[in-house]
Amino acid sequence: MAVYKRYDQLPLPPKGAEVHNTVCQYCTVGCGYKVYVWPAGKDGGLAANQNAFGRDFTAPQPPIAGQPYTEAMHSVITRGGKQMNVAIVPAKDSPINRNGDHSSRGGSNALTLFDESRPTRDRLKYPMLRVGDSFQAIPWQEALNLMAGIIKGVYDQHGPDALTAKAYDHGGGGGGFENNWGIGSLFFTGLKMQYVAIHNRPAYNSEVWGSRDRGVHELNYTAEDARLTDTLILWGANPYETASVFYTEHMLPNFEGGTETEKDEAFPGEAKVPTRLIVVDPRRTSSLTIAESIDKDRVLHLRPNLGTDYILANAIARAIHQQGWHDQAFIDARTEKETWADYAEKSLRIGIPYATVMKEAEAITGVKRADMEQAALWMARPKSGARRRSLLIYEKGMIWNLKNYDQIAAVTQLAVLAGNIGKPGTGVGRQGGHQEGYVRPGYPGTRPPPNVDEYLKAGSGKFYWVIGTNPFLTTLDNQAYRKRINARTKVLTDALSLDGVMGEPGTTQGLIDRVLEQVGSGDGLFMVVQDLYMTETAQAAHLVLPAAGWGEANLTSINCNSRLLRLYEQFMDPPGDAKPDWQIMSLVAGRLADLYRAEGNTEAVARFSGMTSWKKDEDPFLEGSKAFKDNAVSPADEATLEAENYKGVTYAMLKQLGQKGVQTPVRQEGGKVVGTKRRYSQRFATDSGKFKWYGTDAWAGYPEQIDKYLHGDMARQYPFWMTTGRNQTIWQTAYHDRRIAEKMLNVPLPYIELHPQDGAKLGLAAGDIAEVSNMEGNGTFLVHLTDAVRPGMIFALQYHPRGTSNSMISNYTDPKTTIPWYKGTRVSIRRTSGRLASVASVTSALEGNEFR
Repeated sequence: MAVYKRYDQLPLPPKGAEVHNTVCQYCTVGCGYKVYVWPAGKDGGLAANQNAFGRDFTAPQPPIAGQPYTEAMHSVITRGGKQMNVAIVPAKDSPINRNGDHSSRGGSNALTLFDESRPTRDRLKYPMLRVGDSFQAIPWQEALNLMAGIIKGVYDQHGPDALTAKAYDHGGGGGGFENNWGIGSLFFTGLKMQYVAIHNRPAYNSEVWGSRDRGVHELNYTAEDARLTDTLILWGANPYETASVFYTEHMLPNFEGGTETEKDEAFPGEAKVPTRLIVVDPRRTSSLTIAESIDKDRVLHLRPNLGTDYILANAIARAIHQQGWHDQAFIDARTEKETWADYAEKSLRIGIPYATVMKEAEAITGVKRADMEQAALWMARPKSGARRRSLLIYEKGMIWNLKNYDQIAAVTQLAVLAGNIGKPGTGVGRQGGHQEGYVRPGYPGTRPPPNVDEYLKAGSGKFYWVIGTNPFLTTLDNQAYRKRINARTKVLTDALSLDGVMGEPGTTQGLIDRVLEQVGSGDGLFMVVQDLYMTETAQAAHLVLPAAGWGEANLTSINCNSRLLRLYEQFMDPPGDAKPDWQIMSLVAGRLADLYRAEGNTEAVARFSGMTSWKKDEDPFLEGSKAFKDNAVSPADEATLEAENYKGVTYAMLKQLGQKGVQTPVRQEGGKVVGTKRRYSQRFATDSGKFKWYGTDAWAGYPEQIDKYLHGDMARQYPFWMTTGRNQTIWQTAYHDRRIAEKMLNVPLPYIELHPQDGAKLGLAAGDIAEVSNMEGNGTFLVHLTDAVRPGMIFALQYHPRGTSNSMISNYTDPKTTIPWYKGTRVSIRRTSGRLASVASVTSALEGNEFR
């Protein structure tokens, strides 16, 4: 018997059902989907000419070639007072999920739709104001009056630095170009705020300045390159878990030999070699072990000590140079001669004997010299009559590493050293986490930017606005952050009571005045959260605003593996009075403009006026396009354009293109919009047009936040290294997935992966509950025993509704970028008393990296 109710039939969309194009709301891959909407009780028939799929369902569907349609792809919603069926199925015409493939995430898009009959009934439907210890519904106008009054008061009395925020900057989900332009316009143009942090980090920064400063945007390759490459390098990236269809539909077919015909067409007469895979990761990931199950001899696994990856990348680069496998012609023609010397001295360490460099790299990284040299050979040794084509893809394991700037610079330069960029089958860039959709006015702050988390913890800031993120789970030094924000918001809540009694001001202006008085004289913090659900962070807020989500408004984004811009069409209404983020920002801007207009402050009114005319989703999309550079340029000059430049694109154009979309940056050529398949084929994004080299720092050990754990009693008390990451089943903080019962059964609790040898020493078995702790924080985790991790190191799930491993992550950030090191710290582990029988009974005893 199934644990959960199963269905023996599904309704089929009839001929004439509404059909919408969309893109999966989850990961970076951007799989295409079709959405069919039709009235309940008016279903299609089984015959091909009786349903909108155009498929014959009188017999079972053939595997792969058939029409994917499962119960997780169907939902019922209420629209206009009527029940409507919704089927969300993989799009067969998508260039990304080419065979109608889908991940466990995308395959459950339909289950995330709002309806009162499902757990998504938890969605926020109207503004909620904290009154004492509870939240009460208020109309939008009341919420806008309150927000605008407080924002204006704080700004006028304390300046823009008293206003703080943490907001997403990505696409997909409820993000996209429309909402990002709205958020940026209010924060940067209207309010001149610099204390703004991006959703998963404590500051307003790029995670890839180390690449961009070289003249290389991190999104430069295309999905086709994964099908054409000779050597694929996954550095701190685990695509099977976090970009599943990119792995199964593009990387894996190449490794299995299924793209030989495509290679013949792309490179006629060029020698073919068996595709090789290099995985650089401290864990044995699923992306590694799946490839090993096909041909272990063509897979190389490098397991550097935590934080040492840039030393490893430089050592491999030195091995390539030592063997003469670097592409000297490319270096001479396409890179800066004046910056080469710095790179050669500090990164390649040309002035130091090769044997010494490799011996020191072995000692620092823990990777054997022979493995480093094997990696150099697979990455760069020319094949018969041609350069080897290598594609290096990195992700959170690198961008959230120790010394973020140098890590990213090192791997980017490693690829360019062998000429592996700007050509088919090559590239060096991010796998991506979310899809992208960044367009905003210029950030008014500094570089490196200020640390907003530390600013708030220190008692600075009077107003804090959190949009589409849940930092009570996601930010670093999480336990200290949660306690401090909770304490500061509670100070204000307690102070709102009048004259020692429990009542609070009964008028909007009275409440505004009381808030301004209290935040101006004490530690109080007025907090607003704008989201889909009442998140952990929202529980600490004073005002909670309901936002529209995926499918409830039109939005646009690009995926990361191809920069493919498509329209995600609206197919349902938001719940209650929820609104798209761009519209909320526009309404707040309009109310602020009204207040300043009443004072005769025309300068302030002008800062907000550009936002008040937006009426529909396309308005901020089109206005945002004006911020991009003039894109009437030659193909060679695409490098001068922003990666997401879509100037000249309209919704009508995207509707016509459908799943095909257009690859950004787009150029305008002869009155037509032309996409860019692959970047940097002729020049780089520097003033000289040539790649800019950089000499990385020498290894100086670990920062003080970590070094304290490495000596004496502290080393004995906290003997384990901890790294963190994600799980395929649940997406990020599981904001939707925690409401899908099957997913929570699969991942009922946050967990750690522990080597069996360590489990035996600690008396821990699979299914036990362990407490993991250090001086920063602690949490309880379900135990999985596996040799995916080495003895002495654990892997911890980063976010889960029942806890976050970020409680143990230190407050260290790279001084060059203010990017945290989410991927490394030291901890202790103890077995808690007893067991949770209900959890242990459904916890697999298999090693986590086994496939049986």
